[in-house]
Amino acid sequence: MSNQVFQALKELPIPLSQSQCVLHKHEFLICGGKGERACYSYHTLRNEYKFICEYPSDVQLFGHCVVKLVDSNNNNDKDNNQITLLSFGSTWGGSNAHTLVMKYVSVWSDDNNNDKNKNK
Repeated sequence: MSNQVFQALKELPIPLSQSQCVLHKHEFLICGGKGERACYSYHTLRNEYKFICEYPSDVQLFGHCVVKLVDSNNNNDKDNNQITLLSFGSTWGGSNAHTLVMKYVSVWSDDNNNDKNKNK
């Protein structure tokens, strides 16, 4: 048995600090970070990253929380690749607060049609 507990994965496309991550099937959704608006999907089977989108330019991420909303109406629909993400945050003093929603469809769903922006 190996003494190595962690395995190195592919390096992040950008440096991230205080990021929020959500698991969706074989993806880790990395939603921004301190001073960084970009969001990425990491595919655990492919060991690859794909850009998803960016937070709006007026949002400053100096503290935020991202959660996946569970929709009990879609639990039996295994073909439904859409999930709802909620992002909440503000600066320490409560200024620049944001509450955002994203309807996320996997960026890995259709590799032949990457030019469509499915996530809004």
